[in-house]
Amino acid sequence: MTNDIAGATTTQTNGHADLHPRTLLVVDDDEATRMLVKAIFTSKGFRVLDARNGAEGVERFQQADPDIVLMDVMMPVMDGFEATRRIRTLDRDEGTPIIMLTGADDIDAISDAFDAGATDFVAKPINWPLISQRIRFALRSSELMREARRNRLRESATRRLAQLGFWIWDPITRSFEWPEDVDELIGGPAASVDTLDRLLAHTHADDRERARKAFDATAAADVRLELELRLQWNGDERIVRLTGESGVEGRDMDRVFGAIQNITDTRRTQALVDYLALHDELTGLGNRRLFAQLIANHAASLRTPDHSTMLVGWIDLTRFHRFNNALGEGAGDALLKQVAQRLRTSLDDGEVARVGGDEFAVLIRAPNAGHATHRFEQVLEALDHPFPVKSDETYVSFSAGLALLSDHATDAADLLSLAQEAQRRARIQGRRMVSSSEIERTRRASSLDVERELRRALSRNQFHLVYQPQMKLREGRIVGAEALLRWHHPEKGLVSPVEFIPILEETGQILDVGAWVIAEACRQAKRWADAGTPLRIGINLSPRQFLEPDLLDVIVDATRAAGVSSELIELEITESLAMRDPERMIALLQHLRSLGYKIAIDDFGIGHSSLEYLLRFPLDTIKIDRSFVARITDAQADRAIVRAITVIAQTIDATTIAEGIETQRQCDFVEALGVSEIQGYLIGEPMLANQLEGLMGGFHRPGGG
Repeated sequence: MTNDIAGATTTQTNGHADLHPRTLLVVDDDEATRMLVKAIFTSKGFRVLDARNGAEGVERFQQADPDIVLMDVMMPVMDGFEATRRIRTLDRDEGTPIIMLTGADDIDAISDAFDAGATDFVAKPINWPLISQRIRFALRSSELMREARRNRLRESATRRLAQLGFWIWDPITRSFEWPEDVDELIGGPAASVDTLDRLLAHTHADDRERARKAFDATAAADVRLELELRLQWNGDERIVRLTGESGVEGRDMDRVFGAIQNITDTRRTQALVDYLALHDELTGLGNRRLFAQLIANHAASLRTPDHSTMLVGWIDLTRFHRFNNALGEGAGDALLKQVAQRLRTSLDDGEVARVGGDEFAVLIRAPNAGHATHRFEQVLEALDHPFPVKSDETYVSFSAGLALLSDHATDAADLLSLAQEAQRRARIQGRRMVSSSEIERTRRASSLDVERELRRALSRNQFHLVYQPQMKLREGRIVGAEALLRWHHPEKGLVSPVEFIPILEETGQILDVGAWVIAEACRQAKRWADAGTPLRIGINLSPRQFLEPDLLDVIVDATRAAGVSSELIELEITESLAMRDPERMIALLQHLRSLGYKIAIDDFGIGHSSLEYLLRFPLDTIKIDRSFVARITDAQADRAIVRAITVIAQTIDATTIAEGIETQRQCDFVEALGVSEIQGYLIGEPMLANQLEGLMGGFHRPGGG
């Protein structure tokens, strides 16, 4: 007999040896046998327990939970068969090995032993070398069975949590094989969809032909199946995703193996989030994000003779806060609803949106600029009539601006900004309406001056960086900062980034300036790390930089030159930038992330990209746009959007940073909704590096949390 059976007394748990000795329970009414078992197996590293009869053996099993049992058949009080049956009841599905000790010629006892739940048997008189080997292999088999059981339980839990099931389809018979637990997943009995035709019969009519073609293509050309469809059962509908591919060996090559996942809740949540993200909760009008999309869509279709131009108008209700102060916020909301309804009624052939608290925008398509301007004037005239509020008549005053496609701008965002700029000019000048064309000439001249001065700014060291701190809510400490570019003109002083960054982009100077920003941010990150206060530094990357093939080299070279860890550098991209060339962007960001850089997506939720596509990006951080934070304390829609974003982030194990936090109440709300970090004036405005160091030195979390 080998003497290494003690090796069976160690098991592997999570990759580490468990050195606790195996426990062996011997149940036998013969004291000599019990003593001999104890002596032999104690010397081999076992912990040996003994019992004199079946009843005592069951009790000892329940108390000690042994790893293996040696059970005699014939004993007083309770025989081995009954004891084995009771142990199996206590053991549930653990599969503890039970080796029965039977007479050598007692065939019936051997059969009864297996019926009772025995794992193996050894005939008396006992062959000690043989029983040692039997115990060794029984323990090994038991461990393998337990591991298989754990794997099955893990797989079952994973499938249940992910609402995932597996299926097999035979293209020849067109029949399906489904798992037993798939009924709840698909919303109906799997037996009623045992063939492709019967599955299609429960498929939404709009999805049916597409589904049939997908399965036929997989069967005919070994094409991977990727399919999303709606299954319908007695008025109930489930949205499921099917994936599958042909087997790769033997008979499996004639069948398709796949998975099905219930994504109903995901799709419905996404639809709700999409709606809330694009509509105003109070008036039901589209918001600024949706309006920008409508401008872009309409601009793309302006090729018909009847609609050769498009006007975008911006309307701001003057001093609207006085209505809330005088009549109450409820009456103010009622008035806003009436304004929205009147604009919608007076412009049934155009688009209306609420783009701010007391600001509205309209879109008008017309054969020419004159006609479009006339229609806008008619819309404004509709607002001159009184509004009934609290049994009285109320008048609103306003200022308005307009911009025309092609005449003033060709980009949707520019068109909207120009209309808003014209409205501001009308308000400042006390006029009813101003056209963007009136201010365009002055704007162009100013732009040329700025462009000329920008070309000398970098060489003359007129640029510097400021850093806006980011606080981790759970720990109440500053963990990062966003690096922001500033231009200090020797005569004009600080120039707004809104004035010069678009010019840097347009002229291509952003490449040199952007490289300087990356290098300077890396140098500052190194200084803080060396000082013992390492901070994650966020660096904004511009669209123009991503067009350059050497962007990766610029980033890597700057990091190496500064000697800073790439893990302290977070590269920020916007959602709209990410979706310009998503496949190339994903590849580049994956490469950067493999080098240790963190990836953040800025202004999340204000674009209109596919959420499912967007989440293929390798993201470490999702920055929630300040537009969702501004009204989070009183707008349920914005709270729902922020909560949805935090759930998305948790799903992909990403950090969330809420931007624009200015008040303690906003901070409390976003923390309750699951946001990880905050950035905004509540923590600190953008500041110089030495000012941020001073802030960190005596920093205490606002609100005392």
